[in-house]
Amino acid sequence: MAVEQFNATADLQQDTVVKVQARGFEFTLDEPPELGGTDTAMNPVEALLGTLGACQLFRS
Repeated sequence: MAVEQFNATADLQQDTVVKVQARGFEFTLDEPPELGGTDTAMNPVEALLGTLGACQLFRS
């Protein structure tokens, strides 16, 4: 069985805004105002929950 390796980078843009890149794709993460962010994107926990949901759907 072949071993697959995945890589991603996360770069802090300003305060709580982070740009994540993998292969040719990118997305932004931020925090809501009550956590010190500007609410321009989902926060890391929301992204993780969405990712876990996607993994479960792909297994079906």
